[in-house]
Amino acid sequence: MNGATSGNKLKRIVIILTLVAIAGAVLWGVRRCNSYQAQKQAEEMRREQRDSTIRAVINRHSRLYTAEAKSRKTITYTSDNTFKVKIAGIEKDIKLPLGRTEATIPVIVTYKAYIDLERVTASDFQVSGDTAIAITLPDPVIVETAVAIDHDKEKMKKQWLAKSLTYEQYQSLVRKAKDEAWEELSIDDQTNIIETAKVSATDILIPQLRQLGFRNIRIDYREDFDIMDIIREKR
Repeated sequence: MNGATSGNKLKRIVIILTLVAIAGAVLWGVRRCNSYQAQKQAEEMRREQRDSTIRAVINRHSRLYTAEAKSRKTITYTSDNTFKVKIAGIEKDIKLPLGRTEATIPVIVTYKAYIDLERVTASDFQVSGDTAIAITLPDPVIVETAVAIDHDKEKMKKQWLAKSLTYEQYQSLVRKAKDEAWEELSIDDQTNIIETAKVSATDILIPQLRQLGFRNIRIDYREDFDIMDIIREKR
């Protein structure tokens, strides 16, 4: 009888110890899981804060104007004053003597290239460890920032019976010169303003990224970038 009682007590003790061990294992697993989740969340928050800081450093420049080029386009205009006559039912334009108007208008267009850093998102840079970063920047953009007329070399010649250029005609000639000025630059000059913009943007960003602790920095542009893409847009 005593032996059976002792056996039952031993079984209860073993069951209790087993349950305690299981509970301990479950509690340890839960704590470890919670610790892992907390560590993961902390790491995610740290990564988001780091990415936010990087974007803030890059995006604060907005449009980073880094290169400039000037092009000169001289537009010429010739027109004869005429009057209409009807001969045998057919109208003809007859040039008036001393009725020619000639104009030479030199137009200087200033172009600037910029990198739109506001377009950089977290998907455009990759961070490896705490000291390496690779960034792909947007394509350079070229805009006309100034249009000037070289009045010192501007020529207007009007004969006695000629018509003067109207304001609308004059402005139309200036617009035509402005629109064609980009093509006056050689392909080397067009390429140079793009490359200068890219190099200058790199030179500006690298010191600021170093201040964030990065030592291995790579700044790239898309591999299929083609200067002709921008040239075509200007035409």
